[in-house]
Amino acid sequence: MRNVTRFLWNTILLTATSLLMRFLGMSFQIYLTQRIGTQGIGLFELLMSVHGLAVSLAISGVRLSTTRLVLEVSARGQCSRSSIMKLCLRYSLLLGFGAGTLLFSVSDPVAALWLDEPQLAPCLRILAFGLPCLAVSSCLNGYFSALRQAGRMAVVQVLEFSFHMALTFGALALLKPTEPAEACLLLVCCSCLSDVLSAVLSALFYYGSRPAREKTPWSFTGELLQIAIPDAVGSWVRSGLVSAKHLLIPKGLRKCGASAASALSTYGIIQGMVMPVLAFPAAFLGTVSGLLVPEIAESHALGQKRKLFSIMQRVLHFTLLFSFFTAALLLVYGGDLSRLLYRSKDAERYIRLLAPLIPLMYLDTTVDGMLKGMGLQTASMRINILDAAISLLLVWQLIPRVGVSGYLFTIYVSETLNFILSFQQLNRHAGLWLPFYRSVLAPLMAAMTSLFLPRLLWYGFCEAQPLSAVLLSALLYYVLLRLLGSVTKRDLQWFLGIFRQK
Repeated sequence: MRNVTRFLWNTILLTATSLLMRFLGMSFQIYLTQRIGTQGIGLFELLMSVHGLAVSLAISGVRLSTTRLVLEVSARGQCSRSSIMKLCLRYSLLLGFGAGTLLFSVSDPVAALWLDEPQLAPCLRILAFGLPCLAVSSCLNGYFSALRQAGRMAVVQVLEFSFHMALTFGALALLKPTEPAEACLLLVCCSCLSDVLSAVLSALFYYGSRPAREKTPWSFTGELLQIAIPDAVGSWVRSGLVSAKHLLIPKGLRKCGASAASALSTYGIIQGMVMPVLAFPAAFLGTVSGLLVPEIAESHALGQKRKLFSIMQRVLHFTLLFSFFTAALLLVYGGDLSRLLYRSKDAERYIRLLAPLIPLMYLDTTVDGMLKGMGLQTASMRINILDAAISLLLVWQLIPRVGVSGYLFTIYVSETLNFILSFQQLNRHAGLWLPFYRSVLAPLMAAMTSLFLPRLLWYGFCEAQPLSAVLLSALLYYVLLRLLGSVTKRDLQWFLGIFRQK
């Protein structure tokens, strides 16, 4: 039970950190939208799609291989953690510098041919300098995750993001860029400096507690590559396909009749305004997914099948309870949220159209963490590649013909396909199942009733006091879950019992 308690407290700590950062991130995104406009946001998101491909090259399998190798090798008593970390750090530096050199070398043709914006080439060159730092940070985060040192990860994340925000606010206020390309240049400079700070802070935490100097265990290189390469190759291919998809979206919108500015604006609204809103409530689930990797890896390595099944079933059940309420919440209050956050109705339509997809999105995040913890990263790689390839094909064929509706349809197909295939893999190897009534039907009915019923009965109150109405709906949702049997006394006793452990 000690590991369960530690898992819970790590979850609480990282969730609080993640929620804080998501809140700051949303505020940051709102500020950027107001300062550089939706066209500038679209251009910056397009730039980040290329950067995302470079990042996948720089951190290919680094965190996962570090976490699993530190856990498995030290558990077998074959090698110390510090010596294993020397091997993992060398691997991360090799990838980071290689990816940075590549991005710096191809920045001009990529900006001209892929982005159709030659003035963005300096932005890509600046981003290249941050890739080695990202690789080192990823490696050290994997080490902290293996040792369940959630506090160190939380401190690094908060300090790094706070520095990033403060630097960006200062740069935009002082220099006042007038063109989207100039704003992007300032943003990438601030991003690169924050990557450097993150690596420095992580290194200070690690070197402040590491044991005496030991030799690098080169004999474990094969085992490291066996873990890292499947995840890395999948990440490379999927990132390439995803980047190509995002580059084709504005081009497809222009072919459908939109102007260049309008295409970038629509792309910026969906990617830079709507998707962060959909992802914000998943801060808790993202934390759980990350912490599940070492917990499941340890239980799987020790053959503790009952414990493994119990952890997975409870987490998936909670994910469904949370995601159904979130989806219904955004469906009902999407307009209020758009006006509150962005002072406009630009994002309202897309928030409501994509809200029903939230349960699949959140479940897919959780299932992906479980697959990696069980060592099924190869299966996850194949699923992600297939998903990205189909999405790219749909974007290429649909958007030039039907415009933004084709992009929304592609998002639905992508998320649904990825979840179905991932859950089939999890079920095949873990024999996992969820009761349909208790985990799906009951929370779905409770979520819809708890949010739509107050809106129908007290529409004026809900319009005037949306926050109070949401709190009332949350309370009603919990009551309905208890009445319908989706949350039982046994579930509450198990949860409260964790806190009573010494």
